Amino acid sequence: MAKQQARGRTAPRRVRPKFPEKWKVPNEPDKWISWEHADGKLAGETVYWISTASPQGKPHSAPIWGIWKHNSLYFETDPRSAKGRNLSSNPRLVVHVQDGNDTVIVEGTARREKSARVLSLLLKEYSRKYNYTPDWSNELDQIVFKVEPKIVHAWKAPRMHRSIVKFVF
Repeated sequence: MAKQQARGRTAPRRVRPKFPEKWKVPNEPDKWISWEHADGKLAGETVYWISTASPQGKPHSAPIWGIWKHNSLYFETDPRSAKGRNLSSNPRLVVHVQDGNDTVIVEGTARREKSARVLSLLLKEYSRKYNYTPDWSNELDQIVFKVEPKIVHAWKAPRMHRSIVKFVF
């Protein structure tokens, strides 16, 4: 598939999963989720769910607020929280939207965002989106992570097999 344009950025490569022949899933590209749709869904979400794992492999999930911008998700957390501790030792995570009927799931890695310019822009975005101004002046209390996607899965129910795709970065 050719890369699509979304919000002025080159979109990731869209790939269809392979289905067993006996499922008889029709090949209808016009029903496949577009990157523009998945990108818009991620940008418009107010509460995301994040899943991390401890160094021992213990899973942890929690709701977060965040900003989806330029194909990345930014979110804040207490560095002593389970997700903060987990991501400090294992940067792999999964993030998804709340809507199970119009699903977008991000698999990727997280790293600390420390750029003063980026953090300044994110403060404005948080204020606009949540009517909330974070305080990131003390990194012992709050830190910001940037999630860089590797794969994004997307589909719509109830006939998910017709629309399901994954986007590869």
